[in-house]
Amino acid sequence: MRKKLIVILWISLVVLVIAFCSLVIYQNKLADEKLKEQERIEAQQEAAALEEEEAEEETDEELPADEYTFTDLEATYFAQSDATVREEPYDTAEIIGTLSIDSRISVVGTCNETDYYKIKINGDYGYIAFDDVSEEYIDIPVPSATKAVPTATKDILFIGNSITFYPATSDWWGSGWGCGASSPAADYVHLTVAAKGYSSYDCMSLRAWEFSSTRNYELDDLDPYITNYQYSTIVIELGENVKGHETHFKEDLKDMITYIKSYNPNARIVMLDNFWKYSSIISTKKEVASEMGCTYVSLSDIQGVAEYQLQEGDQYTAPDGTVYTIGSFLAGHPNDAGYSAIAQHLISAL
Repeated sequence: MRKKLIVILWISLVVLVIAFCSLVIYQNKLADEKLKEQERIEAQQEAAALEEEEAEEETDEELPADEYTFTDLEATYFAQSDATVREEPYDTAEIIGTLSIDSRISVVGTCNETDYYKIKINGDYGYIAFDDVSEEYIDIPVPSATKAVPTATKDILFIGNSITFYPATSDWWGSGWGCGASSPAADYVHLTVAAKGYSSYDCMSLRAWEFSSTRNYELDDLDPYITNYQYSTIVIELGENVKGHETHFKEDLKDMITYIKSYNPNARIVMLDNFWKYSSIISTKKEVASEMGCTYVSLSDIQGVAEYQLQEGDQYTAPDGTVYTIGSFLAGHPNDAGYSAIAQHLISAL
């Protein structure tokens, strides 16, 4: 009897073990099937999302140009760094240009199908992404002063545009003096140096600064001068070419003076008035001169006076016998009388 009981117990134990193992196998099978089903669903969802995204991209790219619609908008924005201008208002459209940071952008519309603005550029239209523009100009910091204040000295530095210093070109007879003067001795720089008896001076062109939308990036052109010499006087003759580029001109002019003072803290800074009468630019220059403690030299009595300007169509015979006809570029620049008048005003102030 006892032996029979033991056999029954063993059989029961085996049955229980088999049942337990079967249950474990069944549960694992269910878990595997559930996992596979979940993976299948996720794969289907990913495929559907990818298909939808591709369909949207394809719709944007393949939409005929005349089917894009726009909401009219008149606004002026500023380009972010290296803003891309495209031929059509979508991300893979052909690139027709790039705009440097702080370039002024005239926006005429907002695309209703994509995140793009319609803009005017070079007399035509282009398209630029919302993320590539800013409503406010981006403040470009003044370069940090990385050198010590120079100890070598010079009397005066002239910083200007073509009226101060212009290289040799086919447009005129000169090479490296005030554009339109008959000779170096006739421009305002050399007349001033001679009248004041300065023994050492420099003059340089910062004309590119006037046109630039990122003027502070041009300030390192001053380094060969202000980081090597301590000047008693620094004359700034800039502004004639700022017309049409007046955005944040005041801030940039103040930044220039700040940068100059970082290396030439004791220099007397003289702001020379515009030779051409652009009222808003002149007003800004006067404000900056007052705020930054600069001497302002007015040229109001000679601005726009024909007898002080080269006239288009006039002829000039250079010392080598070459005859130059004054073209549209030279016209309006000071003639010898104009340079003499500028020098007289500056000499009086110095």
